[in-house]
Amino acid sequence: MILGPLIAATSVSALDQATKALVARRLAAGQATETRVKIRRVNNVYDGSPRSGRVLLLLWVCLVGFICLVQRYGPFFQHPAARLGIGAALGGAASNLYDRLRRGAVIDFIDLSWWPVFNVADIAITAGAALALWYLR
Repeated sequence: MILGPLIAATSVSALDQATKALVARRLAAGQATETRVKIRRVNNVYDGSPRSGRVLLLLWVCLVGFICLVQRYGPFFQHPAARLGIGAALGGAASNLYDRLRRGAVIDFIDLSWWPVFNVADIAITAGAALALWYLR
């Protein structure tokens, strides 16, 4: 029952980390490519203290535990698509949190020119939460 969200979370996190590593290897901070969808590396710097990182980690672990309990024993998110959405959203959040704790910044790189620069994890968080809410019972 928890396997689907776990696979979704792991897959999203792995894809996000792979794309960020590729962008970090190819582009310096602020550098961009000239394509239809501009790939521009932006380091979204975390301005908190090192202690704040531990607080974020603790909050994230508590949130994951709470969601697992609600999903397992509550009437919400019983549809398989809702569970995958929660897994994708948590995987994206975990990947961004990992970057904040490891690098002190999150690499954002998808630049549409009319929207703030974002990354794969941000897409997963938004789409996963929307999918989970769509199938909310």
